[in-house]
Amino acid sequence: MSHQIEYRSGSPHRGAQDDYSRYQPKLTGSPSASRSVIGFESATAFLNRGYATTPKSKFVSVPRSDIFLDVSKTFTGVLTKRNEKELLHGLNGRFTGFIEKVRHLEHQHELLEREIEEIKQKAQSPASLAQEHESELMDLRKLVHDITLQKCQIVIEHQNLEEDFLTLRDKYDQEARERSDAEIGILVLKKDANDAYLAKLQLDKKTQSLVDEIHFLKKTHEDEVLEMVAQIHEFRVTVEGHAFAKPDITAALRDIRAQLEGHAASDILEAEEGFRVQFTKLTKAAESNREALKATQQEIQENRRRFQGKNIELDCGKGTREALEKQLHELEERHYSEMINYQVGCGLFCTLENELTNAKLDMSGYLREYQDLLNVKMALDVEILSYSPICPPSLTPTSPCPTSTASPLSTPCLPWPGREDPHAGLSPSTSL
Repeated sequence: MSHQIEYRSGSPHRGAQDDYSRYQPKLTGSPSASRSVIGFESATAFLNRGYATTPKSKFVSVPRSDIFLDVSKTFTGVLTKRNEKELLHGLNGRFTGFIEKVRHLEHQHELLEREIEEIKQKAQSPASLAQEHESELMDLRKLVHDITLQKCQIVIEHQNLEEDFLTLRDKYDQEARERSDAEIGILVLKKDANDAYLAKLQLDKKTQSLVDEIHFLKKTHEDEVLEMVAQIHEFRVTVEGHAFAKPDITAALRDIRAQLEGHAASDILEAEEGFRVQFTKLTKAAESNREALKATQQEIQENRRRFQGKNIELDCGKGTREALEKQLHELEERHYSEMINYQVGCGLFCTLENELTNAKLDMSGYLREYQDLLNVKMALDVEILSYSPICPPSLTPTSPCPTSTASPLSTPCLPWPGREDPHAGLSPSTSL
């Protein structure tokens, strides 16, 4: 009993605030809860200042119930009139604080609903995000498909170019082998031509030596013939001088001379015939060598023309190879640039997917916040409904406060400070 009296004998405002702090829902993390407590404290102070000047005739009577009578019987003889007034003041302050809190919470509820609407307008659902980025995703998919087709086409072209390159390389190797064979043949022909030229020089030397020998033999034969003719003339003169003495010697000399002339003529004819035959042979050999040399020269010229043609074909093959290598290099550069563009498109696609994932995460966060706000709203609605049986119709902001039969305990209601309502008040004779 004593500590109850000491508790009630304290400040009614502090007791009401302590009771209110006990009945407060635990919303430590919500900024609206702190604002509600601050609004409640300011409203309580304001109402207490108003109730200090309010006359006693403005208190309304409160209907009694069985529980209220039990409570009043329990506190009969303990509380005095002063404590009753302080208790009524405290209850009125608490109720006023609850009303202010309800209004403040409704205002916060409207603000939260407005924020939720704004968030709904700003934050789109994953389906709407997917619909919004569907065109970009389709473009990116189409770009990836086109790049894939171009890549396949480039691979096919690269394979064709490799096949052409291998074919040209085989042709080049074959032409190189033919060229080496032609060079070897040219070297052999050059060697044969040199051998034929050397043989011709030797034959020319032999021919010249034979001609010189023929001229020498002719000159020697002529000298011998002249010498023999001179001897014959001398012998004839001698014979003529001695003819009268030796007639038979002259006839013998004539016979000898005729025989010598016959032998000399036959020797000359034989030598001329031999030299003529040998000269004919040498001439024929020279002609055959000349024809062989001419054929060799023609073959050399033909091989030279073929060699020049092969060089031209080789130059054309080199030009074609360089052009194909240049085209292959350009295709590789284009393929590399297209691969870079494809990687950039994939990076953009991944960025869009990451943004979509972040948007989904933000939406899930917004949904969780919205669910938390709905939970807070439901808690506030439950609290408002718990206080709705004790609210008068004039103080209920949204709906009239019906008389509840579930809770027989009724709380005295106080008017707003400064509001002149002759019917709103509590009789000072009301006892607990």
